Amino acid sequence: MKHAFLLLAALPGLLTAQDSLPATVITATRLPTPINAQTAAVTVLDAQLLRAEGVTHVGDALRRVPGIAMARSSGIGSQHTVFMRGGQGNYVRVLVDGVAINEPGGTLDLGRLTLDDVERIEVVRGPASVLYGSEAVTGVIQIITRRGAGAARLRSEFGGGSFGTVRGSLGASGALGRLGWTLQGDRHAMDGVLDFNNAYRNDGISGALDLAADAKTDIRLTGRFNNSMYQYPTGSAGTLVDRNAERTENRVLAGLDVGRRWTDRVETRAQYTWMDLLPRTNDGPDTPGDTLGFYGFFARGAVKRRMADARTTLRVGDAQFLTLGAEWARDQERSTSVSQSQFGDFPDTLRAARENRALYAQALGERGRLSYTVGARLDENSAFGSFRTARLGAGWRIADGLRVRSSAGTAFKAPNFFENFAGGFTVGNPDLRPEESRSADLGIDATLATGVRLSITGFAQRFKNMIQYNGAVPFGSPNYENIVAANAGGVEAEVTLPSVGGVETQIGHTWTSTRVAQSGFDTTASATFVRGGKLLRRPANVTTLQLRRALGTQGNVSAVIVRTGEREDRDFASFPAGVVVLGGFTTVDLAADLRLPGRLGETGRLVLRADNVTDVQFTQIQGFRSPGRILYAGLRLER
Repeated sequence: MKHAFLLLAALPGLLTAQDSLPATVITATRLPTPINAQTAAVTVLDAQLLRAEGVTHVGDALRRVPGIAMARSSGIGSQHTVFMRGGQGNYVRVLVDGVAINEPGGTLDLGRLTLDDVERIEVVRGPASVLYGSEAVTGVIQIITRRGAGAARLRSEFGGGSFGTVRGSLGASGALGRLGWTLQGDRHAMDGVLDFNNAYRNDGISGALDLAADAKTDIRLTGRFNNSMYQYPTGSAGTLVDRNAERTENRVLAGLDVGRRWTDRVETRAQYTWMDLLPRTNDGPDTPGDTLGFYGFFARGAVKRRMADARTTLRVGDAQFLTLGAEWARDQERSTSVSQSQFGDFPDTLRAARENRALYAQALGERGRLSYTVGARLDENSAFGSFRTARLGAGWRIADGLRVRSSAGTAFKAPNFFENFAGGFTVGNPDLRPEESRSADLGIDATLATGVRLSITGFAQRFKNMIQYNGAVPFGSPNYENIVAANAGGVEAEVTLPSVGGVETQIGHTWTSTRVAQSGFDTTASATFVRGGKLLRRPANVTTLQLRRALGTQGNVSAVIVRTGEREDRDFASFPAGVVVLGGFTTVDLAADLRLPGRLGETGRLVLRADNVTDVQFTQIQGFRSPGRILYAGLRLER
């Protein structure tokens, strides 16, 4: 995005109240735009600060973002679901350097995504299908990795802690003339927090090349490979029942991004992305005598996502820009599985693919105190036909340090391949339509004379055509229908206080209310969607308090306190699966990043972290116990 600084140069009115150039955000508009010029609610996390606090995984970092609630089934590496603004767990598009990591249909598990080579995380809340298509219903999370520059630098970290935690990373970066480069390798491992069969291992290697081919052309090539394994002894209701079930994954991400600035008013960018996922599930008989009922399950799969995007941005006025773009994508999935039982083996196979073509346009800029964004998109999909989305956003600078903003838009999420094309005991429905949303928000951003920074956003969303499973159909008939509707609304607030005694303080709170408006087929006591009821596993209130104190040249110490309110779930260990209320809880995480004594301090730091210091026992998913206190100590070297 090197040459898109033209946008910043063309928006002087947005910077008049700033003493220095503010942070810019790429994800919200796909152009570098000052964060105080956004019409969407945006949060940027600095990965360097996160690492100084001992945070190792993206899911743990996102807990402090307004509008986000997390649900994790166990310790590090376990299933980690993100609910943004009360939406479904597959309503968030997640990108790494522009490469989507969601599976087709939005399925996403953040439990294995690490921070080792990350520079920053951009979180955009609100509908974003105009720019990102399917899955960007309640927002987009983009993980942006480091860029190499200057002389070669080496960095490493090695440490360990509770429950057999082991972490090691080794990386390097630099530049050779016009070519910047980075290379990173890492391992994360843990024996697990449950009594048996709960180990986690994640090995990764990543790299990037950034070439300034000439004064008007830039090229970025990124690549990432991860091999991970997670063992799970729990059944679907959380009961410890299995001594050898495990899931392994090989994931490959690659992206090529090329930009060319033709004139001071015309810039073109082209991008090609590649995602391959190879999951494996192995769950054989626990013992030689385990031969009753269903005693074994094995599955192999391959998911491929390819995407090409080309767009041209025109500067059509002093501070007005028009982007015209086209996108092509192909998703493919194949899987084979076999269930072993005393009644014989039951094999199943899934092979499916679909293509998507899209055209989109976006206009943005400023006129006096007004900043605006207008966009529209047309998708043509080989599976569900055409679909249109739009978004409108505006901001008004009332005075220096005081601004209001509002946005409204539509978004969609395509069905996953199993819902569309499953065969066997469960039958997919090829006639499913995408799930849809209509959303609006209104916010205010203020910087007070005292130095206090305040941001408050209210939001409202309606989801319709949500897909529901129906087991009460004749054998061979489709089991999935577009029938459920739900509403979600709430308020996000964030306050940053000026430093007092060297302590930096940030407070956040999110209140979320959800309601099922149309329940669909299942009206039993075990129904997932109950008319008038809440969407499951979304806490109504989440409050965060972040404290950080710099110790001069000696390092820093920090504390993160998170209060999570009650949430509803279902007890799937019983029949019927009645509603249960999971109690609220408060966790306290402490961290220190300290310079080593003497000459070692020139390159070395001691990293200390204590998660859940008070050893609170809590549950985010009914039946699944979350970890207690976890201690970690490591050594970080950089030169």
